[in-house]
Amino acid sequence: MGIIEDAGRIWDVSKKQNRPGFAEGLSQAASAAEAAQAMKEQMAANGGVPQGVNGQSFNPFENMAAMQTATRGQGTVTKLVDTGEKFDTASIYEVTFHVVSDTAPPFDVVHKQMIAAAALGNWQVGKMLPVRFDPANPTQVTIG
Repeated sequence: MGIIEDAGRIWDVSKKQNRPGFAEGLSQAASAAEAAQAMKEQMAANGGVPQGVNGQSFNPFENMAAMQTATRGQGTVTKLVDTGEKFDTASIYEVTFHVVSDTAPPFDVVHKQMIAAAALGNWQVGKMLPVRFDPANPTQVTIG
């Protein structure tokens, strides 16, 4: 397709989208600008590297090293809360785990997780999942 046809397709789709009013649109733009600035400052403080999520890096080699040294445990889901945030079609949930390990005292932790609707049954209250964590900082867990 040509440029004109593609522009027409974008126009057609945009007409089907809910549009905020002027004041709400301006508010959303300001929030997005603030979030972008905060991310830029965080990256600058981290040597230009974006911070990962749930205590994990975006660098897979760093994650492999951390997984090998982490303490293993079992996390039992005690609470599951939909945050209302989405990534594509998957919802972001706050999963509260009660973590038990042979080498560290039990603790509870809240873990943010993107969960597809088809996988939601694996995350219900009472389900046990293998987790890994740093006993010196158990505020973050990694599933697996």
